[in-house]
Amino acid sequence: MSENTEPETLTETPTDGEDGGGGESVETTVADLEAQVAKWKALSQKTEKQAKANDQAVKELGELRKNQLTDQERLVESAKDETRLAVRVEFAGKLVDAELKSSLMGRSLDASALLDFDKSTFITDGGDVDSDAIGAWVETHSMKTGLAKPDLGQGARGSQSDLSQISTRDDLKNMTAAQVLEARTSGRLDSLMGK
Repeated sequence: MSENTEPETLTETPTDGEDGGGGESVETTVADLEAQVAKWKALSQKTEKQAKANDQAVKELGELRKNQLTDQERLVESAKDETRLAVRVEFAGKLVDAELKSSLMGRSLDASALLDFDKSTFITDGGDVDSDAIGAWVETHSMKTGLAKPDLGQGARGSQSDLSQISTRDDLKNMTAAQVLEARTSGRLDSLMGK
């Protein structure tokens, strides 16, 4: 970069109606733009500091209110907190089940490991579910299986897959009654019968 003693100047020519004056040019220096950026950065930092101070004030106010409560009010508040925690822990057990089911998709679980599975080890003290711990448990106690191939209803069925399906009545004309009955019981007439 070369050193310039003069500030760079940007010249913009507004389109009709932008400035309302009918085509005057607007000159803005880079220094003016940098001053605007610095101004807005300073305002943003000031706002962040104010927000942090407000958060701290809210915490202090909450502590003051707790300190000014009577014994009966403290007991009521502690009962509320305990009830909230108990409800969270109760529902967290159900969430652990759901998380376990979703983590086991496409995996084969070792049956003996399931007997050792304890839901409470995956619930934090605050009543939250530790999804990462459940995922790690599933990784160590299960094996990845190939997804089952969907049955599209095509191809031969049953143990006699080497026998072909009878699909037209013309094929039946060359068969005896016993052969037709055998074909029916073996499932070779399914497509002709609409099954």
